[in-house]
Amino acid sequence: MKENLLKTVGDNLKKAKFNDKPFVHWTFDNIFSGKYVNNLLELPLKPPVIFDHCGKRENYNSTRIFFNSKNCRVDSTFNNIVSIFNNPDIILKLENICNIGLSKGKLRIEYALDTGNFWLEPHRDLREKLLTILVYLSKDAESSQWGTAMYDKDLNFFSQVPYKSNSGFMFVPGDNTWYGFPKQNIRGIIKSLIINYVSSDWKNPHELAPTTYNN
Repeated sequence: MKENLLKTVGDNLKKAKFNDKPFVHWTFDNIFSGKYVNNLLELPLKPPVIFDHCGKRENYNSTRIFFNSKNCRVDSTFNNIVSIFNNPDIILKLENICNIGLSKGKLRIEYALDTGNFWLEPHRDLREKLLTILVYLSKDAESSQWGTAMYDKDLNFFSQVPYKSNSGFMFVPGDNTWYGFPKQNIRGIIKSLIINYVSSDWKNPHELAPTTYNN
């Protein structure tokens, strides 16, 4: 499974499409195999109960789900994803695509489950994040409306990333990489992976993935 998944992810990363507006980013139509997307969707995870969304994920840190050592021991699906993005070949592909160095970065993966009156204010990622990859998973009937919003340097809405299961985008966080999610009443669940490589001074080590990988 992992060998096939490694090849699938590696091949699909080569197909990432470059765009420089409103900031440099890459989109992809697929990243995992369809079967593995289903494995991720079938994980028995429930969205946190949030009565009043405030537009910032960090306000709900206690309820967030990370692919850390604890969760990787519980379910092989977590561990397999970590193994892929810790693999030197995948890291090298990402470095070449994005023209960055990740060799000293640490992997951080979150499984986000958003529902209700969800929104995220326009924001830039923390400087400790070296690379951000968002992978959309949901197949709900209304999911085509759930793409990430991108903004220009003056915080004007520029465009929405197309939402389709197993698609997404990635970018190198910087001064102009503003993105968010305008408020919607989400009747289903927006399921997505937020994959980051972060610098060594990341302040929340319990969020980090195990550092080893399996061939």
